[in-house]
Amino acid sequence: MKYLLDTNICIHLFRGKFNLLNKLNSIGINNCSISEITLAELVFGAENKTAPIQ
Repeated sequence: MKYLLDTNICIHLFRGKFNLLNKLNSIGINNCSISEITLAELVFGAENKTAPIQ
């Protein structure tokens, strides 16, 4: 099964929440992808970020 990760899941993954790294490793990183829109949202957020990650 393939999984399309949305922006919120990617942000939670970057922040180390909800044990997502282990969950993604268990399903296989090759079975995960993101859309171009999610990529654009992540880039926009990173470029315009003013507060530190919590």
